[in-house]
Amino acid sequence: VPTRQLSEIINPLGTTIRPSIEAISRGVLPDAGMTFEIPKITTMPTVAATSEGSAFSDTDQASSFLSVSVAKYAGQQTFSVELLDRTSPAFFDELVRNMAAAYAKATDRAVHDALVTGATADGTTVTTYPTASELLGIVARGAASVYSATAGLPNPFARNIIMNTSQWSNVMTLNDSGRPIYNASQPQNAGGNVVPTALQGNIAGLNLFVTANVASTADTDKDGSILIVNPDAYTWYESPTYRLRAESTAAGQVTIGYYGFGAIATKVGAGAFKNNKA
Repeated sequence: VPTRQLSEIINPLGTTIRPSIEAISRGVLPDAGMTFEIPKITTMPTVAATSEGSAFSDTDQASSFLSVSVAKYAGQQTFSVELLDRTSPAFFDELVRNMAAAYAKATDRAVHDALVTGATADGTTVTTYPTASELLGIVARGAASVYSATAGLPNPFARNIIMNTSQWSNVMTLNDSGRPIYNASQPQNAGGNVVPTALQGNIAGLNLFVTANVASTADTDKDGSILIVNPDAYTWYESPTYRLRAESTAAGQVTIGYYGFGAIATKVGAGAFKNNKA
């Protein structure tokens, strides 16, 4: 009895979702160079109450250039010509999809790492997963900290919150006498909207983004597992992705390369705020 193989492919590992990149602003990478510069004001002019006949307040505006490094994110696969030519086209299509997923994970993790590195640490520590009141405290302190740091931007407010999956899970357990707070059905008890069927939601007025692309495989309650962000303080610049194909007659093999260029610009480092695990 022949064993049939279906055309569908089970792939529980690859995803092109990039929550950390979605939570910040986006830009087009310049057409050349492995670094580029963005002008940045470093000293503001001043105005002060001045007595009659006295000199005006005089502070010269100053500026500098923020240098941003461009990185290449690349991966490859090598396989035999038999595998390419004598198997279903679904093999190659799925390979390319998986390489795109790996690219997405690598770039999103790079952005997440930059956010955690640049973020201001909460001055109040939390010993374990935050309670409902502790979470509101993190949001409140984070909103104030981000606003203070980004007051000169056109939109100086924190608008997004990024959590790893363990923090997301904890938020869904927060309750008021057994009534869920962040996936509540009663308006008087709703502090936002967080559900197990979506990686986006709302927590205390901030747009939620849930990411599994974190710096450690231990997706736990740790520093930076909650990030409050003004998306205008960070920008991800990216090129199109490219594909290379090389063939070796000596080895009878085909190599497929998948790559792209990206740069994360930390325009205002304190434009992000992170939880502080005691």
